[in-house]
Amino acid sequence: MSDPVNQDNNQNSGQQNQTGGIPPKIMPTRYKFKEMKVYSSDEWMAGSTKKYRRVFDRFETTYMRVELTFFNKLFDEEDWDASIRTKCYFVNGSQRNELSNFEEKRKILKDENIVFIRHSWGNATAGDYWRKGNYTWEAYIDDVKIGEAIFYIEDVGFTQPGENLFFDIDSARLFEGDAKASSLPVKKYLKKFSETETHYLWGEFNIKNKNAKDYYAEFIFNFYNGDGQLKGSHPYLIWVSPNTIGQVYTAYASWGSDVAGTWLRDSFTLEVIFMDNLIATIPFTVGESAEEGAVEMITDVSKMIIQGGQQSSTTPTDSSLEVILNESLAELNALTGLDNIKNEVNEMVRLVRFYQETGKDVLNKFSLHTVFIGNPGTGKTTVARILSKIYKGLGILAKGHLVEVDREGLVAGYIGQTAIKTGEKITEAMGGILFIDEAYSLAQERGSPYDFGGEAIQIILKRMEDMRGKFGVIVAGYTHNMQAFINSNPGLKSRFDKYFTFLDYTPQEMFIIALSMFRTEDVMPDVEAASHLKDYFTFLYQGRDDHFGNARTVRQVVSEAVKNQNLRLAVMKKEERTKEMLSTVIYDDVKEFELKDDGFTKHTIGFKNKPE
Repeated sequence: MSDPVNQDNNQNSGQQNQTGGIPPKIMPTRYKFKEMKVYSSDEWMAGSTKKYRRVFDRFETTYMRVELTFFNKLFDEEDWDASIRTKCYFVNGSQRNELSNFEEKRKILKDENIVFIRHSWGNATAGDYWRKGNYTWEAYIDDVKIGEAIFYIEDVGFTQPGENLFFDIDSARLFEGDAKASSLPVKKYLKKFSETETHYLWGEFNIKNKNAKDYYAEFIFNFYNGDGQLKGSHPYLIWVSPNTIGQVYTAYASWGSDVAGTWLRDSFTLEVIFMDNLIATIPFTVGESAEEGAVEMITDVSKMIIQGGQQSSTTPTDSSLEVILNESLAELNALTGLDNIKNEVNEMVRLVRFYQETGKDVLNKFSLHTVFIGNPGTGKTTVARILSKIYKGLGILAKGHLVEVDREGLVAGYIGQTAIKTGEKITEAMGGILFIDEAYSLAQERGSPYDFGGEAIQIILKRMEDMRGKFGVIVAGYTHNMQAFINSNPGLKSRFDKYFTFLDYTPQEMFIIALSMFRTEDVMPDVEAASHLKDYFTFLYQGRDDHFGNARTVRQVVSEAVKNQNLRLAVMKKEERTKEMLSTVIYDDVKEFELKDDGFTKHTIGFKNKPE
């Protein structure tokens, strides 16, 4: 690609003077080249993007389209006129045959920060215009070339839907390393990755050529987290030599950072896209420690995990439920701490599977209703969400969703309305889990003539009996309050016979959680700041009480530290701020978190405040 026009001085804003005489007045450049991308499908994607790629099959292609984007350097200042031209060439060695030359004259408005220009060329019959070869699309503003995009048209024969005449998928493996790890002669292949040790996570995708012709093969690798959010995308281009049928070619994908820790504990999916078709998915997990071994690669479309956990089929099959179960268990096991919860849930899964294999009535042996006890910020809601998906994966619940409510979501202020309000929430939770946070608040009016909380309890108990096995109820809150709540009603005590105790996070676990939160802010503490935070979390842990905030406290600390860093950088001149400064939290940003009670009025999480 040619160098973009990016000169602030000595650049003619209009056409260059080619006729001699007095040169025109030199004007500052009004634009800066951003990028050019090529696509064939005109389908609009999220964020007004397209299905960009560089390699296209002749028999799928009608119109080729190019998208030029550039920055308007007169943004918010003034409008200006531009002549924008794109030219498409067929390239054969040193020869270039011009196919299209399109000029668009338009006014660049001052409210356009990034300008989008889209042109197309071809005809409406697939395979009729474009032929195998290399092509270049160039862009000009006021006859000054600012950039180009290269793309390839391949022709290995007409294919039926779902048919691949290019290659067969051979294998896929994953490994960890630095930015150049793909060039290592010996690699250690992993099936599970360490949250604290992983730098770049690499995918190795092998194909076996089955066509005698030469061609380019482009793969788009997408990394999705457990919630289906795109973590990273990596394109990779391979040139396959002619007459190499049976030869294995390798494509690599990577995403990460030179600093370990950008991969958080979660379940992930690596998608492999070829010619706009999903051809493979590779599920994997990131947890406390790495584990060597082979990963599973799914190439059957009916079994594929699409976009981080959404099944391609709307009808759950045994295999799709197994995927949901395995993904959910991996997500649970990747959480920081909670070892007792993980052990209990994994043991429960083994028992349920045993009951199912031996033909026992699962509902007579197993209860969906559970009590979660523990301090705030210990992961109760997160575990409830994962548990609901585990129940779906086991085939116990139809939907596996979570409906989260508190007293306000169930209780109304007038006689007769609580029954309606509570009933609506139960109906919403059918096929999933009704999660009632601070459930003990429903029993706080016990004995009052306006005991609407007690009314909600009675309605929930009746529906639990009438709709047994159709939905689950999880009640959560502080340890002592929840024990009193369960003992307040004989029906509660008989229906809730399973307890999960959420222990406070240790100082080390709090620090790991903090690192995860810092990463979401694109910053990390330096050695001195990290050491102070570890000491501070130890100080908080040793002085904790029944209202200890756990991960909520960590979130407050991280938020305050990031704010301090931003304020510190805000007083600096822009040109003085380095990339390292922007991504680093230093001791000055965290020193307000003191490790002693010096008699000052204390913030709830230990910030130092001046005495009144």
